[in-house]
Amino acid sequence: MFKKAVLENGVSYDRFRDDFINSHTFHTVKNPAIRNDHQVNLGRIAALLMSREDLVRKYYSGESDRETFLSCMRELMLDGGGRVKAKSLNFECFFSDKVLVLLAQAANDIPLFRRPVTSQDMGRLFNECSANDDDPLIANKNTVLAYFFSQMNSYGLITANYQLVIATNRLIMGSRGREFLNQHDLSVALVRYGMKDRPAKMRIDRWVDLIRTARNTIKK
Repeated sequence: MFKKAVLENGVSYDRFRDDFINSHTFHTVKNPAIRNDHQVNLGRIAALLMSREDLVRKYYSGESDRETFLSCMRELMLDGGGRVKAKSLNFECFFSDKVLVLLAQAANDIPLFRRPVTSQDMGRLFNECSANDDDPLIANKNTVLAYFFSQMNSYGLITANYQLVIATNRLIMGSRGREFLNQHDLSVALVRYGMKDRPAKMRIDRWVDLIRTARNTIKK
């Protein structure tokens, strides 16, 4: 699929990655064991697509089979003598105080979280990629949160690996307040949000555009 979509038809790698993960999220089989195996495999493939574009291009630019997949996954997990490869564990951004204030205003207006947040909360989330264990961030609606982060990535404000960053660092709890959001949760929520014309979309797009403008103005 990679060779045909990206190399032959010119689809961007980011678009291919997101479409592949989203189009394999749901499973019609009802057997719990089979569904669990599907999620494990999808999680491994998502980690590969999110963090190692170089390996995807290395192994899937030609003909591919099961051995190709196994070789690719072995190199993903190990580097040389068995050292685990480091992954990007941050949003690859550093926002100024002015942008952090805008982020807090956006989060409270949309709203993204169950409780009001401050610019300090946003600094901890985006710049430090660390969680507040005493008062964790809980999504108000998983779908809205997923769309907001997707747009932050689309506007070039955070890394394309943002789902991996959120999951790995246990940054945000799901709307039920029971478990931290993982990549699967965010992918499913984003698909569900995109199925309907949501009134919050325009508000989110407007805020993200303001954040991008503020970030770019400060850079100049």
